[in-house]
Amino acid sequence: MKSTSKFLVSIFAVTAGLILTNALSSEAESNTSAAPASRTGSPADGASCTACHAGTATTVAGLITSTIPATGYIPGQTYTVTASITQVGKTKFGFEISPQTIAGIKKGTLVVTNSTATQLVGTGKYITHKTAGTSFPSGTATWTFNWTAPVAGSGDFTFYGAFNITNSSNTSSGDIVKLSTLAVSEDLSLGIEDMITLNDEINVFPNPVENNLHIVNSAHPTDEFDVTLVDIQGREIRRINQAGFGSFINVEDLSAGYYVLRIETEKGTAIKKIVKK
Repeated sequence: MKSTSKFLVSIFAVTAGLILTNALSSEAESNTSAAPASRTGSPADGASCTACHAGTATTVAGLITSTIPATGYIPGQTYTVTASITQVGKTKFGFEISPQTIAGIKKGTLVVTNSTATQLVGTGKYITHKTAGTSFPSGTATWTFNWTAPVAGSGDFTFYGAFNITNSSNTSSGDIVKLSTLAVSEDLSLGIEDMITLNDEINVFPNPVENNLHIVNSAHPTDEFDVTLVDIQGREIRRINQAGFGSFINVEDLSAGYYVLRIETEKGTAIKKIVKK
């Protein structure tokens, strides 16, 4: 009886091992068509290609580049982002990139420019390869896509990327995983100038401000408006609904630095940058 029990246990262990191996192999093979969402290695995602592929991810600088100026992105502008990795002797690669804050909030809009090789996943938060975008006989994989910057006041963020260099065995083992990031800032070179104006009718003063910030519409002084105050990280600090022009916002309790006012009226939206002293 004991021999029979040991035999059954052994059969069970072998069977379980085969099931696990086949499952990992199947998952690794299926990922040639797209990496699952949330695999960039970002602090919020908490996972990279190693969630499906065996091995340890190493961080490498410079795998993600862009046409975003060193001074930072301009809200609403579209830029080109390039992901590239080289591994001598390898011909099959995959990737996934996402523009996020540390908290995992998506910044801007990813735009596919090569629908044959790349695609969006995770409701547009991530861009990754397609099957046709995984083979690179030269040993250097390159993918490009566009990114449209968010509204003013969205603040700084990071492109997080994970890259998988495969051994083409259709299994989860023997692959190489690299992580890379590209930190991006918002262009504040315009200082306190308007980035979007409502026919130059809306004014805020004093600016820089220490205590009370006045909002005035010189052409339509009786119009009502909604105003939202956000910091340079894009976090909402304060909101005032249906206020009348000529009123003021008390900002005495704010820390010194740059802030953005989004002023919405029936005629449009004005965005003003302010400086808190």
